[in-house]
Amino acid sequence: MSGGLLFSCAQPDAAAEATLSDLMRERTNQLQEVKKAVEAGLQPEGELFAYEAFTHGTPSRPALGEPGVQGQLMAFESFYARFALDPSLKNYNTVIQTCMSCHERLCPGPLRLIRSLSIEAVEAPAFELYSRD
Repeated sequence: MSGGLLFSCAQPDAAAEATLSDLMRERTNQLQEVKKAVEAGLQPEGELFAYEAFTHGTPSRPALGEPGVQGQLMAFESFYARFALDPSLKNYNTVIQTCMSCHERLCPGPLRLIRSLSIEAVEAPAFELYSRD
C-alpha cells in the first residue's frame, strides 16, 4: 500500500453528543471497509479515514472515563493517525492489536469481532493476563 491518503478528525463539538460506544461502533464499521479494500488489493480511499476521535466521545459508563482507559484511547488515536498517513499492513495490524489490548485488559469488549478485523492471524489472546494465586 502507498501513502498519501487524506483523513480528518471532526471538530470536538461535533462529537459532543456521541457516546464512546457509538464512536467505537462507527470505527469498527470503518475498519471493516478498510480491511475489505486491502484484501481486494485496493488502496483504501481517503474518506474511509474521516472519523470522530474517541477522546471526544462521552464515556458510556463511568469506567470508560478512567485515566487508564483515556490513555489507551489517546494511544489508539495516535496509531490510527499513523495508519491513515501510512496505510501499511504493519500499521493496520498495530491498530487492531491496540484495540485488542485495551479490550482484553481494561474494557471487556467484542474480541471476536475485533479479531475478525485482523488481516494477519492474531494469537488469542493478544495480551495475556496472569492471575496471582
